[in-house]
Formats: sequence, C-alpha cells, structure tokens
Amino acid sequence: MQDKNEHIAHLIRSLRKEGPSVFLESQKKDHPASTTSYVAGKPKAWIKSVGNEVVVWDGRVRQSHAINPWKALDEFMNKHQDWVFGYLGYDLKNYVEDLDSCNPSKTSAPDMFFMIPGFLAEISKDDELKILRGYLPEYDESSGLTTEVVITSRNRIQKDDYLDKIKRVQKSITEGDFYEVNLSHALEFEFKGDPFELYSKMKAFGPVPFASYVEVDGISICCSSPERFLSRKGNKVWSQPIKGTWSRKGGSSDQSAELLFQSEKNRAENLMIVDLVRNDLSRIAKKGSVAVKNLFEIQSFETVHQMVSTVECEVKKNTNSIEIIKVCFPMGSMTGAPKISAMKAIEKMENYKRGIYSGAIGYITPEQDFDFNVVIRTAIIEGEKLVYPVGGAITSDSIPEEEWEETLVKARALISAVH
Repeated sequence: MQDKNEHIAHLIRSLRKEGPSVFLESQKKDHPASTTSYVAGKPKAWIKSVGNEVVVWDGRVRQSHAINPWKALDEFMNKHQDWVFGYLGYDLKNYVEDLDSCNPSKTSAPDMFFMIPGFLAEISKDDELKILRGYLPEYDESSGLTTEVVITSRNRIQKDDYLDKIKRVQKSITEGDFYEVNLSHALEFEFKGDPFELYSKMKAFGPVPFASYVEVDGISICCSSPERFLSRKGNKVWSQPIKGTWSRKGGSSDQSAELLFQSEKNRAENLMIVDLVRNDLSRIAKKGSVAVKNLFEIQSFETVHQMVSTVECEVKKNTNSIEIIKVCFPMGSMTGAPKISAMKAIEKMENYKRGIYSGAIGYITPEQDFDFNVVIRTAIIEGEKLVYPVGGAITSDSIPEEEWEETLVKARALISAVH
C-alpha cells in the first residue's frame, strides 16, 4: 500500500477537482489531543458569507441574502442535520458583539465557509483509512507529482512601528482600558508551487494536533495549529487556551520548558485568558459546572514550548451547538482581556483585517458534537500571494523587544519548513 502521506496527498489533490475540500489532521501522535483525522470533499451543499451577505447552495439552487451569518449557519444545520466541515473567520465577531472591521483584507477568502461532504473519510491514530460516505476519487497520475515550493518575502514589517504599537497598548493598559491585548502583524510572501506541498512541508517540520488544510474559492489555507478552541462531546464542552511561548533554541529542552513553567509573566498572561474562557463558558454551562483542569500545563513542539490550560463545563443536552460556539467566539487567547475592549483595540492598532487568522477550523456532527482549532501558524494562499500573520499577548509587563522576537520565533516554522 502507498505510504500514508503519499496516499493522502493523492486524495486531497484529486478532491480539489470536485470543489472545496477540508482536511483536519491530528499529526502529533504523542499528543493527548491527537485522535481521528478527517478528509471531506465533493460538497452536497455549502454555506459561505462575506459580512452579512450569505450565499447558500443546496446542491441545486444557489441563494444569496442579507442575514446574520450565525443565524444562517444555525438554519443551515437545522435543515440538513448532517456533518459539516469548514471554518469561522475572526470577523464573525462583528455579529456576536457590536463591533466592526474597517481595515483592508489581505485575501478574498469568505468570512465563513461550511460544507456537507459527499465524500468523507476518517483516518485513525493507527493510520487506518475508513470511508464513511462516497467513493474514493479516481487518482490522476499527475496529482502525485510534487512541486518545488518557493516563498519570497514581499513585505517587511517595520520593527520600530511594531514596538511603537506595543508601547501604545501598554499605555492604554496603564490607563485601565484593558489588561491584555493580542497584537499581530501580517507577513506577506510571493508563493510558487502547490499549496498542499507547503502544508506537507510544514507538517514535516513540526507536527501538531490540530492541523488543517482547506481549499475554497481559489484560497488555500495551510494551518499548523497546536491549539484547540472548543470541543463538545455529548454534554461536555471544553476549551484549551494557549498563552505563554518559549523558544526551544538554546539550552536543553528540559531547561527551557522549566523556564516557561516558572515564568510569572507567562503564568499571568495564561491566567487572564483562563478567566476569560471561564466567563465565556459560564454563559452556556450548567450552574457550578465550569472547572479548570491542568492549569499551566507545558506542551512541547519542534520550535517552542507552550503553556496550555484546560477549561471545561457541562451543558444541557438540548443546548444548541452554534450558540455555544458563538458565545465563546473568538478564542480569548487571540483577543486579550476584557474581550470586547481588546477587540476594539486590535481594530485600531492593526492595519489589516484578520480574516481566517484567529478564527476556527473544524467540524460539527449530526449529533451536535464538534471540535474546532484556533487558526494560528497559518499560511493563507491566493494565487501567488501568501499571507502569514504572527502575534503575541501584550501586557503591562511585556518587554517590547522580546515580544518582537516572539513573533519571529512563531514565523520560523514557515521559513524553516521551506528552506
């Protein structure tokens, strides 16, 4: 039998001829969250949105109307009662709270996209592929050909400009506007090659538990995320925010992991987001069921250690899954705290519309179970343009130079994967 990775590459490249596709992959086998992977394609129906303009295709007719995208997604789910795979872009925040997004977009990707797959396969942790519906697409011999991936820097973020923004955030913190803000900037590159080849190189460089690859409307999303946004299994809902990063470069991995665990700054950042997530979950949880598990757990990846905490709760059996996701969206680790004030500051400080970055990619089952990642460490490709946002949490204790260096550490996975 073909090598598993080669087999999946053939499958993804064959499915792209049939329309949008979504690949959710648990790559890091030694990670406790790595379980089943899914390949979804050949849509039977889909829904997408840009702002409040929602387009729905039911397999025959395409309809467009102005509506809150969360409401439209809920109606889509209720109508079809089926598996859906796709993503929620960060700017759906505008339909959760009274917010807006006035900065220019870096790509033309929809704000939201979900599809009901005509083809669905699951891949077990033991690499066994099982077809849940549909038939394997015919392999085009050319789909197995790998192509060289080349990325060339197109823009250089001005270090002084980023440091100035950090200082402005800290000034607002001292004035009591908020406690923490996740500030980002978008790196841009010229791209040549097959986007899935880039995804494969990112995987080879550093496997993660919540990777995903999405193709829709000429956009390719190569996501190498270590972070879970939100998951539901029956009446249990849990979130696993990451806040706290330490480079593995220099010294032994054990020493750097311990340095992260003992870092008061990183603990403070993590605890702020844990409290935010607890507050979000309390809005849909059974009274008294919200609990924090594994506070300040250190998880190790190829280039960095991460500080992860788990917050969980119970919900009533009939609690609507779209409502659960909406209440908690976007992930607090990508905003700061308090959430609304932080998102307003992000809109002022950043010069681009985040789009898919800081959003969530995942699936919802017919039984209303779901699992979504946080869209970080992600390359968004459109034609020959590649966008790769990076960022970090800014607090009153942040040292601007170190925050700048942290964003470069996070970009290393992309640069090193290709070169």
